[in-house]
Amino acid sequence: MRSTSPSARQPLVCEIVSPAASSAAALAEVAVACAQELGQPLAVRSLHIGDTAFRQPLLTLHLPAALAASQHRIWCLACRLACFCPEARVSILVLGRDAFAAASRPADRPRRKSA
Repeated sequence: MRSTSPSARQPLVCEIVSPAASSAAALAEVAVACAQELGQPLAVRSLHIGDTAFRQPLLTLHLPAALAASQHRIWCLACRLACFCPEARVSILVLGRDAFAAASRPADRPRRKSA
C-alpha cells in the first residue's frame, strides 16, 4: 500500500538547464522514466539557455524537507540520474521554507505577558 501523506502525493520537481533544447528534451525523458520506475511523481521544468559559456547540463531536483528526510527513493532517483546522464550535473535542492514557516507561527510561539 502506498503512503498517502501530503509529501508523498506532492510531485517532485526536476529543473533542467541545458545549452541545447535537444539535450534538455532527452534529459527530461530520462528523468521521467527513472521517476516512474521508482513510483515517484515527477514534474519537469526545462530551461534552455542557448549559446553561453555554460556548457554542462544541470538537473536539479527540488523537494520539501519532509520528503527529503523520509523518502529513500528520492536519493535513489538522484543516483540513477547521475548514472544515466553522466554528462550532466545532478543536484538536490531541499526546500526548508515550510519548516521555518511552521516554527515562526504565532500559535507555536510562547506568548509574552504585557504589563
